[in-house]
Amino acid sequence: MKNARRIAIVLLLMSIVQFACGSSTGTEVPSQVDVNPSVEPSAETGTATRTAVPTIIPSPTTERLQLEVVQSQVWTDYQGNARVNVLFRNPYDFPVSPILKAHATLLNSAGEFMRDGGFYFLDGISGGNGFFLPRETIAANACFTCEEALLTEEWASVKFVASIEDATERWKYSTEVEASAVNVSFDGDSPIFDVTGTVTNNSGLMLQRISVRIFVFDQDGNLVGAAESSAWDVGAGASVSFDGYGIGQVPDGPVTYEVTALGVNY
Repeated sequence: MKNARRIAIVLLLMSIVQFACGSSTGTEVPSQVDVNPSVEPSAETGTATRTAVPTIIPSPTTERLQLEVVQSQVWTDYQGNARVNVLFRNPYDFPVSPILKAHATLLNSAGEFMRDGGFYFLDGISGGNGFFLPRETIAANACFTCEEALLTEEWASVKFVASIEDATERWKYSTEVEASAVNVSFDGDSPIFDVTGTVTNNSGLMLQRISVRIFVFDQDGNLVGAAESSAWDVGAGASVSFDGYGIGQVPDGPVTYEVTALGVNY
């Protein structure tokens, strides 16, 4: 009887131990499963965001800025050099400068290329590269043969290329300057003529340079020459004389001229 009771107690203890061992492992959290990247999750799960393909909208073509040609003269001087003077106008309400190299091209009667000539702009402050105030007219000149052989064929037409860009922040300039007592003097058949006069700094600052720009016209209003001359280190309120030269064709009869001036601090 005692043995039967002992066996029952041992079996009971063994069942208790097994139950305790099974419950001590706790509840396992299933590990995260990697999603096959080649399989897109269903849109119904709401767990994936699809990347939309961007729509490319072409930007509008930007119109290239161009100078306007007011008037020009093309001639051959007494030495046989083919030359050109052009009055260009900035048609915009902001300052501009040419990009790359503005030039003129001579064409023959068949419209074929003959010779290029780079423009030198007579604004007086840009070193010949060109600078125009809003709505301003500036002269430029070029020589097709001064550094090359003379032409052996007559030219028939000329084409001007002068693309520009915004130059609002290009120079520290002053328009509070004026030129007076300007005189223009041609000498025989020479394409070079002299200009003299006086320039006044009406600003409150010393200006490192004041440029005087002169367009010369014959009695019929045709362009016959363009010139630029500068005065340097002109104090506030001061007036100084200037003298320089221009390039042009000797006119028949009297001339008139237009004069503008611009000051700058570099």
